[in-house]
Amino acid sequence: MTDTTDDIAEEISFQSFEDDFKLLGNLLNNVLQREVGAQFMAKIERIRLLALSASNMRLSGIENMAALLEKQLASEISEMTLEEALKLARAFSHYLTLMGIAETYHRVRKGRSVTHLSKSCDDIFSQLIQGGVTPNDLYDTVCKQRSQTNVG
Repeated sequence: MTDTTDDIAEEISFQSFEDDFKLLGNLLNNVLQREVGAQFMAKIERIRLLALSASNMRLSGIENMAALLEKQLASEISEMTLEEALKLARAFSHYLTLMGIAETYHRVRKGRSVTHLSKSCDDIFSQLIQGGVTPNDLYDTVCKQRSQTNVG
């Protein structure tokens, strides 16, 4: 059996945000590998890791280590040629754009699954009655409901 576009789209729609993130990141890495080569990709990865590590250190309150990593990051970027800096900026720009697309798609996918969950009580009661629950049984069941809130 041959997959149609709809079959593929339906299969993809059940992926998580992390799956989309990995897929798009891997696709970008493959394209960049062909376009800029393995040596420059290693430089991009080193700069990405330095920036990520510095950010994590700062968030953890380890200011001295964060400052040291940021100094190393600034040094490595300042040693780049203008052409290399432009390639680096484009790579990160493409990455951020793809991650934005993944986030947007994730929100759309979440919204689709929430719309069928956010029906009104009237809709749900109508479905129950159409499914064979009598109005009296439904009323009795709703009246027996108790709050489960915890006080204190």
